[in-house]
Amino acid sequence: MSAKIPHFETMEESELNYIKMFNAGERLTINNCSFGYLSHRIVFYLLNLHIKSRHTYFARAGTTSDEDSYKTDAGLSDQGRLYAEKMGQALLQHREGERLASVERGGPDMPLKPLRVWTSTRRRTAETAEWLYEQGYSVRQRTQLSQLNPGVCEKMSERRIRAEMPEEVAKHEADPYHHRYPRAESYHDLAVRLEPIILELERQQDDLLIVAHESVLRVLYGYLMACNATDIPGLSFPRNEIIEIIPASYNNESSSIPIPDLPPEIIPASPEDVKIPVPPSEGPSGTATPMNLDPPMMTPGSPRPGTPRKPVTPQANGGASPQEAGEGSLLLVERALRD
Repeated sequence: MSAKIPHFETMEESELNYIKMFNAGERLTINNCSFGYLSHRIVFYLLNLHIKSRHTYFARAGTTSDEDSYKTDAGLSDQGRLYAEKMGQALLQHREGERLASVERGGPDMPLKPLRVWTSTRRRTAETAEWLYEQGYSVRQRTQLSQLNPGVCEKMSERRIRAEMPEEVAKHEADPYHHRYPRAESYHDLAVRLEPIILELERQQDDLLIVAHESVLRVLYGYLMACNATDIPGLSFPRNEIIEIIPASYNNESSSIPIPDLPPEIIPASPEDVKIPVPPSEGPSGTATPMNLDPPMMTPGSPRPGTPRKPVTPQANGGASPQEAGEGSLLLVERALRD
């Protein structure tokens, strides 16, 4: 900073609208408070920021006996309870391993930061966090973390959606982030709903685990990692990993924590865009996980996602393409229903 001081000129013009932040939140100066709504939201956002180190973890909820139903608030299946326990164990082992590795590198032998857990109010997410609650960790349910509402598309197949709502499908394919199906939510609607969560997440100083539906994790991950809005609906979160996000100086860094020994049938992600049928002569396409997005399209100067999707086989992305005469390979029905 001392090298820049000779070229730095502070703003003192009384007639201008500006906001000054000193020492990362030590003091905030607002000149001309009469400016509009957006500026006031920026001030509120800045008041919630801090630069203390903490880790944020994302994990999907466990499986239920009625995976395709939005309205049915089903509890965890036996495999879902197995996942919840293994997910909790993997996270705690990782945190302890990180602490021991820091000590071996010469760092202080300090206890881990407290871990807090947020879930939605739906049974599957609350029950996924029960194992951690039994270990003594704080668990808080947040209504804003509920999954994206699929509206009339609940339990509808891709064939039926395309046959009954071709205009809606075309609009969705043109803009999957802003488009909403009838009586449903768009990803933009979900992002607006999550604004209080995002502000509280920025204010959080302890480590935080968020257990939620994949649609919610897409939006939160897209915010923290500065993804392009058009790429958020295509982010994929398999169940066999926990996403860890660590704030850094100029961008956030993300990594994955593997969850071992899970039944293979509960691992795949559940992409949520209705896709164009793939001609037989072309290879299948799919969605990209947060960890495998291509660097060239990232925000300059930061290792963030936000890139075109890499081709993967449908099996690697969590499903099989129905083979029917005259239609070639069709991708999976991608709805905001499955967790």
